[in-house]
Amino acid sequence: MLTSASRGGARGRSAAGAACLALALMLAGCGKAEPVAGTTDPASPIAGAGPIGATPGTPPVGQPSDSGRPVQTAAASNFDTSGWLLAPPFYAAGDEPFWRLDIADGWFVFKRSGLPEIEAPMVAPKRSGGADVFDTPPLLLTVKRETCETDAGGRGDVSALISFDGNDYGGCAFAGAAGGSKEAGAVADALTAVDACLAKLGEPALVTGIYAREGGRTGLGLRTKNGSLYECAAEAGGGEIAFLDQVEPRAAKPYMTSQMRFLRDGVSPETKCEGAEDVKAGEKVIGRLLASKCKF
Repeated sequence: MLTSASRGGARGRSAAGAACLALALMLAGCGKAEPVAGTTDPASPIAGAGPIGATPGTPPVGQPSDSGRPVQTAAASNFDTSGWLLAPPFYAAGDEPFWRLDIADGWFVFKRSGLPEIEAPMVAPKRSGGADVFDTPPLLLTVKRETCETDAGGRGDVSALISFDGNDYGGCAFAGAAGGSKEAGAVADALTAVDACLAKLGEPALVTGIYAREGGRTGLGLRTKNGSLYECAAEAGGGEIAFLDQVEPRAAKPYMTSQMRFLRDGVSPETKCEGAEDVKAGEKVIGRLLASKCKF
């Protein structure tokens, strides 16, 4: 038989157990929280949050972003840019291989033809030898006020040099945002692959689609003057062709025949018409996006 004291103790233990059970339902356990995979904080409630202080879902610095980049709290507007050689926004570009550096949401975004984007947080530069040096691993960007020229014939008054993964990429830096449509940006990013595919085809053609293929390849849809459709794939880096196949129109995938109608300058006779959009690499026009009414 239970005494009144033992009954009271049992009720106390029962109430404590109920409280623990309720807490367990909310926290999936009673007691100290276990570390969450991918974190260094054992009390972090965010699965895969990464190191403490990182924005949830932020890819590691320098890695490709598949789900969009977070806005940096230390964006350009928070810096004193009055002494910079080029105040944001600015961009840089170069050739052989083609590359471009943009500023987006407080990040430097480094792009090369057929390769994943590399992202690094925007930082204030240090002045060294008359140049602005942005040291933001894995990128080192040097901007200097001097005449520059790219292999594609682009010219500028401010040079840019990006050091990444043991390689140097030289080009020019320009004030303002790169601008242009999404299609124009896609063409500029894949310019090496575009040139390699057109050279392999050996005749003038419109680029009707640019898309990612397996193994890091860049895929292109091409349409010749007689209406023949081809699919071309360039290896990562853009210069080497993996395949070039003629495709029956009824077998063409939608991404091969998008609204894009890019005509490369210098590969096909110059075509100008109302509604055509110039596509630039730096300050050099590399071709045009033709409106639907433009003849080819």
